[in-house]
This record gives sequence, C-alpha cells and structure tokens, in this order.
Amino acid sequence: MDQMLENMRHFKESAASGQFTVSASAGEDLLRVIRMLQDWLGADQCGTLDQRPLLGGSYGAVAMAPFVQQIASDQQGFLTQMTRLRDVLTDAESGVKQAMANYRHNEQAVAGTFSK
Repeated sequence: MDQMLENMRHFKESAASGQFTVSASAGEDLLRVIRMLQDWLGADQCGTLDQRPLLGGSYGAVAMAPFVQQIASDQQGFLTQMTRLRDVLTDAESGVKQAMANYRHNEQAVAGTFSK
C-alpha cells in the first residue's frame, strides 16, 4: 500500500505540473468510481473487524480470536490498509480534477489558435 500511496502522490504531482490531461467525460467516470470507493470506506463496512471474533470456547478458538483481531488492526492489517486507501483515493481525486482542468486549459488554448 505504501507503494500505491507513493504512486498516487506522483500522479497528483504530475497532474499539478500539467504533464497529462483527462477529458471531462473520462474524468467524471474516474471520479464516480473514486467516490463510490470513498463512500464504501466511509460507511464503516469494516467496523466489526477490529473486534475479537466469537469463535467459540475451544482451545483453538480461544487461541485464534486475539490473533484474528490483531491481523485486522495491526500496522499491516486490513483496517490499517483501508485507512491508507482513503489517502490514496484522496490523492487520486485531486489528480483527476487537476488533469481535467489541464484538459480544459489545453482545449481553450488550441481553440484560440483557430479563431484568429
């Protein structure tokens, strides 16, 4: 996830420096998907994963319950990665919006050369 976060920051920086553009229709499609993921993450779909699971009273269940909980919420756990994904999506949204603005700017600049 760290690599994905770094890549998305580069994506955002590339868009900010005008290195690429995205058309309005393509950008809106990308933003719709990004926002769907953000909504899903914001809906606390994973909220129960940080609780100790009820696996029963056997020795195996008692031994596994804290381990399962730890896997969900430790530094490399699923919940931690979902939090990082929110950051990735925020950078992605920002980059797409900037790339759409770059596209509009380029279109206006090109259209201006034809009106002379």
